[in-house]
Amino acid sequence: MKLSRHFALIILTCLIALWIIPIDQVSAEKKVQKGLINFDFPETPEAKIEINLTDKLISLVTKSITSSSEVAEIIQMLDGIYVRSYDRSTVDEERLIQYYQEKLKKEKWEVLVKIKDAKEIVEIRLQLDEDVAYGIFAIIMQAKPEEVILVNIVGEIEAERISELISNIMEFGLPEFNLNLDSKPNFEVKAIKGISSKGLQAVKVKNPPKIDGKLDDKCWKSAPNAENFTHVSTKKPVKDQTKVKLVYTEKAIYVGWYIYDSQPKKIVSLQTKDQKSFSNEDSVCFSIDTMHTHNSKMRTKFMVNPIGKKYVQFADKTLNTYELADRWNAAAKIVDDGWVVEMEIPWNMLMRPSTTKPIQMGINFNRKQQRTGEDSWWSNVGIEKSYSKDGNWLKVLPP
Repeated sequence: MKLSRHFALIILTCLIALWIIPIDQVSAEKKVQKGLINFDFPETPEAKIEINLTDKLISLVTKSITSSSEVAEIIQMLDGIYVRSYDRSTVDEERLIQYYQEKLKKEKWEVLVKIKDAKEIVEIRLQLDEDVAYGIFAIIMQAKPEEVILVNIVGEIEAERISELISNIMEFGLPEFNLNLDSKPNFEVKAIKGISSKGLQAVKVKNPPKIDGKLDDKCWKSAPNAENFTHVSTKKPVKDQTKVKLVYTEKAIYVGWYIYDSQPKKIVSLQTKDQKSFSNEDSVCFSIDTMHTHNSKMRTKFMVNPIGKKYVQFADKTLNTYELADRWNAAAKIVDDGWVVEMEIPWNMLMRPSTTKPIQMGINFNRKQQRTGEDSWWSNVGIEKSYSKDGNWLKVLPP
């Protein structure tokens, strides 16, 4: 689990600045403000790492490291970034963590993420006021290296941008956390208004499924489920639900759909050719943002109708899309209680980061039901198509 790449660059640049700029100039007295938590645990030893980035320094550093308007826009919402890292051998870690947990609870900070393992802890809380977060506070205890890390981010952060900031914080920057989620530690993500709380753990399999529209392959049994689809506008669960499974291999991504329909004889399928957009018929869509940008232009969408005809809409920067369009495979089958779809999407169709460590990717699943006119989503982006609310594919290692 890591901090944002952009945030990591800010921290690195700041550390360089600390060698050049006098300490008293960087660590100027902070004003008491909403979202700010003082690092005032009694008898705290000297921090291994101490960082105090004020709004002016954040703005200065941001201009020098990024040309992305979206990143700059988010960073402009921040008034301060403060980090303390303590060697676990020099501090009473239980008392330290309990102190800040009680402090945040007393000030009514809401828990967003809570992971508790025998040796490692991650807790992220927000100070919220309606649709704005004024503060983010992370408590991180890790085994290797043996550290307790406290991070306080201050600013007026719009709710629809919080997941974008949080997902980046969780993905890049700090040393890697060796939390073994497969061993099922106490892992919880709270649903907070305006923030996507949906995620699927990545599962890599040796034997991929046969693409025949049956979902009877052994690999689907170990796959996590994306379920509880909600109506795009009402945000309420739809009557005819959808369940999706997701696994991958070194060569491809596999998506298995079970699309329930209480009146399967009224399923509508019109398009009889591949790579022709669907209109006025039933269809499902798997979208993936491999670079985890939360930008609509960087999402690739794979769509299938009930007779297995397929359509792909590539991310804007993908080259040779015409040649790539036929590389993926899909099969569909109408059954007694709905219809079933299997997709096979080769990795070589997609842009992807160059990495040797597991990362997060943005994913989502949605379904259009012609009979009811319903457009339902796994991680609901709303009618405004706010893609910062996409779900997350966790700890995936692309080839």
